[in-house]
Amino acid sequence: MEYPIIILHGWEATKKSYEQLKPLLEQKGNSVVVFDLPGFGSEPAPSKEWSVDDYADWTLEWIGKNALSCYPERSGSEVKDLIDRDSSPSAQNDRKVNQNDRKEEGCEKFVLFGHSFGGRIAIKIAARQPKELAGLILCDAAGVTPRPKIKIALFNFLTKTGNAIFSLPLLNFLRPLVRKLVYWWSGDRDYYYLRGDVMRKTFRIVIEEDLNQILPKINTPTLIIWGEKDKMTPLSDAHTLNEGIGGSLLEVLRGVGHNPHREVPEQLAAIIDKFIKELD
Repeated sequence: MEYPIIILHGWEATKKSYEQLKPLLEQKGNSVVVFDLPGFGSEPAPSKEWSVDDYADWTLEWIGKNALSCYPERSGSEVKDLIDRDSSPSAQNDRKVNQNDRKEEGCEKFVLFGHSFGGRIAIKIAARQPKELAGLILCDAAGVTPRPKIKIALFNFLTKTGNAIFSLPLLNFLRPLVRKLVYWWSGDRDYYYLRGDVMRKTFRIVIEEDLNQILPKINTPTLIIWGEKDKMTPLSDAHTLNEGIGGSLLEVLRGVGHNPHREVPEQLAAIIDKFIKELD
């Protein structure tokens, strides 16, 4: 049976990142939907910092409104309220997607593909066990790499006090170079290139969450695809996901790095298509 494929892009990427993969999947008879996540591409950033759960909520709402017939129509103001809502822990219950809003009949199922940061969101969604999710594909997904304490301490120090230190007269001229080198070493190169306080705070919230504990909740048929040479999310993460998600399949792409959709789009499309066509 064939299902539409919903693609969630990575951090600092956009829907344009899939201009190679999308037509290849469509040529094989698949329906593909890819869109910009808040803060990337054409989609405005949220007004307040978000967690991965916030992105998961927004994504489910977007899919229901724009890609599937699972949710009742929402007005523009309601969608705006969703984007602007508070992300404080006290508002967690109010932000959860109302499962009762879904239509019981005529609700289309879909396959969720998440790459890197998009994989974090996909894991969060799959752990909620939505009835509409027919399959899950995690491609070089982030979220299960334990961050060394020294790097966490350095990163937090830089984000809180770095600007003040680098603004000192004696260091000011070295500021761009020093910031770049230290952020790169700490493994937070994405943070260095971010623009805007909201997205910087969002990034800090996102990378501090370890998703290992929710992996056993995923009961959807899952395919894990990983580049053997990935330096951003190492191959060991793929094995962690494979062990944590019961019944999951692992496909390792030899000689490939962090972006299979750009490096080997034809090979990736073939693997995805095969997985989807074998779903019950």
